[in-house]
Amino acid sequence: MELLYPQEHLTCYNYEKGERPTIEKVGIKKGQKWELFSIDNKAFFVLNGSLRFSFGEFSGRSIIAGKIMLIPSGSQMVFRAEEDCVFIIIRLHDTKHLCDCFSLDVLLREKTDGFEPDLYYLDINERVESFLSFLDICMTDGLKCTYYFELKAKEFYFLLRAYYEKADLLGFFYPLLSKDISFSDLVIKNHYKAKTVQELADLTHYSLSGFQKRFKKVFGVSAYHWMKDVRSKSIYHQINSTEKSFKEISDEYGFSSPSHFNDFCKVHFGTTPGRIRRKKTANKI
Repeated sequence: MELLYPQEHLTCYNYEKGERPTIEKVGIKKGQKWELFSIDNKAFFVLNGSLRFSFGEFSGRSIIAGKIMLIPSGSQMVFRAEEDCVFIIIRLHDTKHLCDCFSLDVLLREKTDGFEPDLYYLDINERVESFLSFLDICMTDGLKCTYYFELKAKEFYFLLRAYYEKADLLGFFYPLLSKDISFSDLVIKNHYKAKTVQELADLTHYSLSGFQKRFKKVFGVSAYHWMKDVRSKSIYHQINSTEKSFKEISDEYGFSSPSHFNDFCKVHFGTTPGRIRRKKTANKI
């Protein structure tokens, strides 16, 4: 079955033409490297093949066909296909509710004493597989309307609500969850643009004191220590998963000298940047 009046779709201003489509399908060959900087929260569906990837403190992780991974906004990721791979990415513009009657923060009630935060994959179950299959067919036909994609993203939320255990959804969405999702979502979507707590407060339209108070209440740590931890994870990723020189990384993150950068790595990672990079050959992406 063919898409009718294709030229009308292609010339419509609602047709997805930008660099950040709500939904996209990507294919990469075995051994090919693929890099991603995620401005938005994304759901990452592996249809075929398998990938190794690194981001933040996670190194040499794998994801295989039939799995869904959440990629939080601000993530810098490097993937390498272990075999020919096809995946679909859906940008999650609303990360507060699965439906009008189910706020994501409700999932925190499912947290038990034995819960350990980590990368958590959902299985592509029968209903989501059907959803992805039909979506793929329509995209292949050329149906790429912005409004259609937004409806499909909402449909995915409804499927999560209807066909997945709350305990599994807790693990999947945990990086985004807090007791005040509106505020934490605002922070997560803007933190990578700021170098200081004051800049982050400005970006989120708070006074410095008001921002620090609310941040501590929501995240349980000070904004300064949280940003310091995020910065450390980003630096580790740059050392471990990119080809940038240490000088480039040092300059990018504002270190005053190579020795200062070296000392930072020893304090935060327990070793030098050179040793971190040499180790990556064992977990090569």
